[in-house]
Amino acid sequence: MTKLYTAAGIALAVCLFGLSVYVVSIFGRPPMPVPLGTILWDDETGFTVSKVANHPVSAATTAYEVTVRVYCPFGERYRWTPRSAHVFDNNGRAYYASASTVAHRILGATDTEHLTFLLPANVEQPALVFDDTLALSSVAGALRAGPPELYEPHRFNLRYN
Repeated sequence: MTKLYTAAGIALAVCLFGLSVYVVSIFGRPPMPVPLGTILWDDETGFTVSKVANHPVSAATTAYEVTVRVYCPFGERYRWTPRSAHVFDNNGRAYYASASTVAHRILGATDTEHLTFLLPANVEQPALVFDDTLALSSVAGALRAGPPELYEPHRFNLRYN
């Protein structure tokens, strides 16, 4: 019986240690802005922002035209959708593309995608992140990168001016 309690205690300690590492990984590392052209890898898919242009649409709205390169050199066939990336502001509000290239499956090693985000004109540092390369979504996707409202991984700042 003592061996059972010892094994259960060790299993509990390992689980608690794993949970604490996960929590520290979310809260203990700040999200990091990266320069344009930097490739961020998520599993076998790489993403980079090669160009950003912005222009006012109205007094309260600015359009951000973003050119994205997607790399799949290892055989994974990533399915691009307009919800493959999102922008969030300093308050944590998420914005998805209002226009994008036609959703398709990237069959080659690389492809170019174009996204348009309509954001409030007063957004200080709009940050672009890429989502769910494994298409796990829901709970499994949240466990991989942390809930979006708590931690957003490395991002591209869309205002380099």
